Amino acid sequence: MAKNTHPKMERAQRAKQFVPFDALEGLKEALARKELEFSGEILKEEKRKAHMLYWKEKAIW
Repeated sequence: MAKNTHPKMERAQRAKQFVPFDALEGLKEALARKELEFSGEILKEEKRKAHMLYWKEKAIW
């Protein structure tokens, strides 16, 4: 077997390897903005449909 030739890593340094990090910086914020944008579009579409249904029912009577 080969002898381990590199020095032993400090415990604190070793622990840093497992600390969570934001691999894609800004991703959470971008997704939150997109979600707000998308929910706004859905709301506009629902209002448009309700408006059309209202006037369609008015025309029948």
